[in-house]
Amino acid sequence: MKSTLLTIVTLLSLNACKTVEQDVFADYLVLSPADSNIKSNTKINAFINVYNQLEDNALADNVAKAYAEKLYFNDTVVTLHDRQAVQKYLQHTQDSLDSMQFKVLEIYEKNNDILVRWSMRTQFTILGQQRDVHSIGISHLRFDGDGKIIMHQDYWDSTQGFYQNIPIIGGLLQWIKSVLQDY
Repeated sequence: MKSTLLTIVTLLSLNACKTVEQDVFADYLVLSPADSNIKSNTKINAFINVYNQLEDNALADNVAKAYAEKLYFNDTVVTLHDRQAVQKYLQHTQDSLDSMQFKVLEIYEKNNDILVRWSMRTQFTILGQQRDVHSIGISHLRFDGDGKIIMHQDYWDSTQGFYQNIPIIGGLLQWIKSVLQDY
């Protein structure tokens, strides 16, 4: 029993260390190119600066310009309620990544709400292996009267972009996906 369990854990760990299928969004992005009028929307510029310059030393200033002091932030990984926690979380993210490219593809705006369709490529090292992960998603942003974000709710496949790259958990998720692939 112990050897069977050890074998399963080993296989799941090794499976998680495999290369995750990449660039599955390339065809989609060609069919749905970025909107050229994004930069003309002043509300969204501070948000774009946070994620376009996540590797920059100005992270704290960019977060302060974009986010209100009290807020709701959920990126499907964590839920936070104030700007300081968002800055700390993004700093940890910045420290954990080798690189990140964030591209806003399109925005939809109504009153104080903006939906942002985006593409993100992250590179990081886990257990000595370089990972290159490409995700697409949507962020629902709500702004206060000062133009700062008071609500940030992301919608994206966090299993593809994050959890699938964690040893054991990633192998289990890949196995579940392969089983469900037949349906």
